[in-house]
Amino acid sequence: LSRAARIARQHDVDSGFIAALLRSSVTSFNDRFVRINVTNYAQKTDYSHNHNDLGVRKVRQFLERYDSLLSAAEERFDVPPEVVAALLWVETKHGTVLGSYHVPSVYLSVLLSCEPEYLDLNTNAIMASTGLDSTKYDSVRMAVERRAVKKVRWAASELAALAKIAKRGTMDVMALRGSWAGAFGMSQFLPSSYLSWAVDGNNDGVIDLYTIDDAIFSVANYLRSNGWGTDLPQKRAAVYHYNNSQAYVDAVLTLASKARP
Repeated sequence: LSRAARIARQHDVDSGFIAALLRSSVTSFNDRFVRINVTNYAQKTDYSHNHNDLGVRKVRQFLERYDSLLSAAEERFDVPPEVVAALLWVETKHGTVLGSYHVPSVYLSVLLSCEPEYLDLNTNAIMASTGLDSTKYDSVRMAVERRAVKKVRWAASELAALAKIAKRGTMDVMALRGSWAGAFGMSQFLPSSYLSWAVDGNNDGVIDLYTIDDAIFSVANYLRSNGWGTDLPQKRAAVYHYNNSQAYVDAVLTLASKARP
């Protein structure tokens, strides 16, 4: 962790925040975060199970249960209720699968992605998972290194966002739990997304993405702010901004279409 802390400071992450993280008993290094965040580009993700009969039924139930809340969000952001409901199902099964990883530890771990031992480990992991022969090793390692450089910058940026959130004093960042990608809440926002697009949906003065009001309004605001419009390319672009996967976009929009009243 001391190496990760040094890298964080080199990227101008608040030193006081980093020191507090290192003092926390829940902060830890996990090489799984280094591996999965760097090598996941080589794996094809299938999201199609999200729009099966169960998914459609759950989204329809969600639409009925939160009709007034979803309608209020639609009136404000012009994003259809079924799209918000579908996205929240794909992300966390409407808040039932939130992730249990310590979010700051995810980013601290990823900061070590460019260290030689992890470049080696990640290159070997991709070689093994894809079945490539040894002649491809150098090209794979170059791709891994390019990806690692981007991920280190990303992790430092997200840690800086966490530091800003911590200074607000409205969220216990040190106890924040989420996914292996550092996303949290029902909407699975990254810290930078929280700062940019999270909305206080119930007007209680706190933006809490573990509450249904704030999660619904924040998803609608996110999509609207990132290009949601009336034509399909605009809709696809907005959902793609949420998750850079065409398969993810297909899943969200297909589920929304199937569940539409």
